[in-house]
Amino acid sequence: MNPTEPQDDVSTDWWDHRPAFSVSDKGSRITGLVPGRPAWHPAPHLLGAALLCFAVWAAVALLGSSVLCGGTSGECLTDVGQGWLIGGVVVLGYLALLATVGLAERARERFGQRRAASLFYLTPLLAGIAVGSGAGVALALGPSWSEGARRALDGVPGTEAVLVSAVVTVLAAVWGLVVAAQLPAALRHARQRQETIERLRRDGHRYAGTVRLGEVSFWLHNDPELDVTVTYDSPAGRHEVAARMRSSTERVPKDGSKVIVLTDLRGAVHVELDPDVEHVFEPEERYSPSE
Repeated sequence: MNPTEPQDDVSTDWWDHRPAFSVSDKGSRITGLVPGRPAWHPAPHLLGAALLCFAVWAAVALLGSSVLCGGTSGECLTDVGQGWLIGGVVVLGYLALLATVGLAERARERFGQRRAASLFYLTPLLAGIAVGSGAGVALALGPSWSEGARRALDGVPGTEAVLVSAVVTVLAAVWGLVVAAQLPAALRHARQRQETIERLRRDGHRYAGTVRLGEVSFWLHNDPELDVTVTYDSPAGRHEVAARMRSSTERVPKDGSKVIVLTDLRGAVHVELDPDVEHVFEPEERYSPSE
């Protein structure tokens, strides 16, 4: 697609309508909302995708622990050969990656925010690894888990897999708890920002403005984020608003591009490109990160 052509308005992904502007947030907290769509609400299919992500990562971690155990101690092997275990890890690992990528894309599209989406898919991923590795430790220790734990802590040869799996379990559990603790606030923030955008589009005062590009603040996933200044006129006079603009390298609008500014009496401000104008974008190489 030619970068000077407008994006398809029927797209359900807010990122297809980039750039995204924010006067209050930066980085991965910048939130978008597809024109005409309401703010996100809990969806069963998204929860189902999260449960699938948890299940496949738990299976990968459990089989991975079994493979590691089989490589360090013959006692760990059961009727299943080591080759079959390795093959199972490879297949399940591929399925786990597919499930995680799918969940991440769905979450980013629905929440309109990269941070909330990242926390949402990391929570079941880390929980699955912690549960699977923990189950692997329990199986490796056997019925006499206290004796098995003592042997592992004493460094008895053949117990290395127990220690490695235990470390993985603890690290995944701690990291998962940190991520899970941040998730509710991130989801609330994403929903509040989308509700504000939805309300301003419906009831806010609408003004025509222009955007003046500043310097690139940083790149997130090779996408530039710029400091910009938005200028618009209202019955109260001329206003200048400092904002952040996140886009991709091929979707940075020319300096002076037309934007729409939506405001209300509560001081909320939302900025977006004027949909009635055919915009011209900067050359892609101008805003590509240097090597």
